[in-house]
Amino acid sequence: MDLLAAKCPECDSKAEVSDDMTVVACKSCGYSDSYESYIGIMKSKAENMADNYQFDGNG
Repeated sequence: MDLLAAKCPECDSKAEVSDDMTVVACKSCGYSDSYESYIGIMKSKAENMADNYQFDGNG
């Protein structure tokens, strides 16, 4: 079965999600974390991008 693809939060390369959705790992930079932690990191990055856009767009 093919692994799911995800964006690595460290190097922006393609990372892989394990079949049981418990681990995200990047072969490019060696990043590895639980899926739950990965989702939290990516959510935080998205919120920061939205905040930065609001400040940049309304300045």
